[in-house]
Amino acid sequence: MQFLALTPADLMPLELKTDEGLRTACQRAGERVAPERVERLARLLQRIRDERNRADEDFQREVWADRTLWEGGLVKDFDFLDTDFCSWFASRTIGTLPQGRDERVQALRELNDEVLERVAKGTPRKPWIESLRTLALFFPEDFTGLAYKEWLVRLARDLGCSVRGLNPVRAHRLVLDRLREVIGPPADGLAGTAERMLLVNEVCLLSRERNGHDPPEETRPTIWVVRAGEHDETNAEDSVLSEGLAMIGFSDLPAPETDDFRSYRTVVHERNPDWSLQKVASRAAQVWKFAREMRRGDIVILPRERAGRLIAWGTVDGAYEHREVDGQRHMRPVKWMPTEIPRSSFTDPGVFDRPQRVYPIDSLFSELSRFAKLWKTMVRRADAENLRFERSLVEALHLGLWADEQRHFAVLSGLSGTGKTQIALRYAMALTGAESDTGGPVEVIAVHPGWHDPGPLLGYVNPLTGGYARTEFLNFLLEAAAKPDETHVLILDEMNLSHPEQYFAPILSAMEIPGGEIPLHRGDPDELGVPTGVPYPKNLVIIGTVNMDETTMGISDKVLDRAFTLEFWDIEPEKWPGWASCGLDEGEKAKVRDLLTVLTKTLSPARRHFGWRVIAEVVGFLEGRSRDAGIEIGAAAALDQVVYAKVLPKLRGSDTPRFRKCLDATLATLKDAGLDRCAAKVRGLREDLEATGSCSFWR
Repeated sequence: MQFLALTPADLMPLELKTDEGLRTACQRAGERVAPERVERLARLLQRIRDERNRADEDFQREVWADRTLWEGGLVKDFDFLDTDFCSWFASRTIGTLPQGRDERVQALRELNDEVLERVAKGTPRKPWIESLRTLALFFPEDFTGLAYKEWLVRLARDLGCSVRGLNPVRAHRLVLDRLREVIGPPADGLAGTAERMLLVNEVCLLSRERNGHDPPEETRPTIWVVRAGEHDETNAEDSVLSEGLAMIGFSDLPAPETDDFRSYRTVVHERNPDWSLQKVASRAAQVWKFAREMRRGDIVILPRERAGRLIAWGTVDGAYEHREVDGQRHMRPVKWMPTEIPRSSFTDPGVFDRPQRVYPIDSLFSELSRFAKLWKTMVRRADAENLRFERSLVEALHLGLWADEQRHFAVLSGLSGTGKTQIALRYAMALTGAESDTGGPVEVIAVHPGWHDPGPLLGYVNPLTGGYARTEFLNFLLEAAAKPDETHVLILDEMNLSHPEQYFAPILSAMEIPGGEIPLHRGDPDELGVPTGVPYPKNLVIIGTVNMDETTMGISDKVLDRAFTLEFWDIEPEKWPGWASCGLDEGEKAKVRDLLTVLTKTLSPARRHFGWRVIAEVVGFLEGRSRDAGIEIGAAAALDQVVYAKVLPKLRGSDTPRFRKCLDATLATLKDAGLDRCAAKVRGLREDLEATGSCSFWR
């Protein structure tokens, strides 16, 4: 079983229009900017600063093809890079730009238009990515690292800039000005400029991940075949998988430290003069691709020689390293996935017969293609319903569900009101194409207290009528078994209101055994109209949601050993998506948001905090007061009332240092906020705790 403790703390979209939100985004994005990439970009900018290089055709070819700044838009046809173009481009980039802000933007805009026309040479496609990326390298103080214009304009809009008719060149300027205003100017020198350019890229990518936008084709991950080892390849496979690395052998080759491939190839040849030119070129190219072209988030696949026709796969999780591990020196950190995939899943399985150890392929295998389509559907539907899901959380759920060939079972646990059922339902609908949660391939069943046997799920023979009492789940199960090519998803809502190992026992046993059967009865199937048993459907997906409090049952190892578990505990009230559209005025909204944020922090150590549902109801209560002219209660009294009704009932516990500290901090928060009724109630709970050793809101 796979345990993955993920929380919805980062589930909601980033709010970049506020200074605080943008500062938070920049801080988190900064952690994703690789120092070695900053250094590499700074070195390239320094070489470009040397104006003697600019008219050189080889140098311009290198610059136009460089992807250090932006991965997409790789130039495939360099026919435009003739002597005339290189001379013209050098002359246009050497001159001094106007000093005025608007005049400077206009001059760069005109230059970009000229570049587009010359590079496109009358073709319908204008190479925006190539042009913006290259101009950014020559004028780094005026451009961000973003070269995809749709993303750039979207980011400007997310930052609160007016984007109607916005030209991408001006969008660069607006984004840079906004960052300078909030986090200050970049650090001195080209390294500081390079870091700011790459920071903007990561802010954009982080925002898009949170908001659920699909990346354009140019930035989707590259898939790399990377064979392990150098001498004993089967042992090397086990080594790289256990170490969380991709390693390619070639221990006799140095790390690529130069900025162009031709120089590196020369170094390899000088160190190995007895090699043929073909061998030099092949080995140098493989190390170069592994070290310089592979990027974080790319997919690595490893053909398993020992495991027959299976493929191990994972995602690149860090920068290239040159150090010795098991006699090898070229390596990258990789998050290897728990499930291997058959070669037959690829559109061209013969591609793995190549002798090279490192090479990219174009064919996606079915599981990755499946998730990309699923995620796109989830995002489209979530946007229409003002919902937001973090892609990595859905990816974890997806991979956990499909890690076993037969058993597709996940449990989402944690705090009530954090969106567990919503994420399960939206995933199920996207997976199956269902439009609702009843009468089709998706079924939501609420578990009731008192389910002590399988009857409420699977039905039973009625001793009074002699007939079989069918249930919704039984009908659903039979339909899934009858349609093995269609995925069916069961969502068990609050599955621990009763003991799952009791009412769910036949299903838990059958899912564990290849060819297992779910028993139903021992009677005559023709008379009862129900088979004696149902073979466990491999197309059945089960997602259970559980709340963890004293009103629910614990989850036994029998259940956990078969389930992929995700935990939902921590929330950040300031990220609740309803703040942007709620009807409270800015002053009241800020007060409520700050209060709920502090209360969450004071209550969470004792696990008495609350989820999104409570926040929505608190805000809805206060919105109703402000909308209805006949309501006489004031804003402060209304807030006191709704916090008393929605938050304080969670306060209960015994006299422990943690709970005592929780009550004291909550009391101080309520007094500071002027919530007198709430403060009086907590004061009484504190007295009960002192007198009896425990307390409860419902005393």
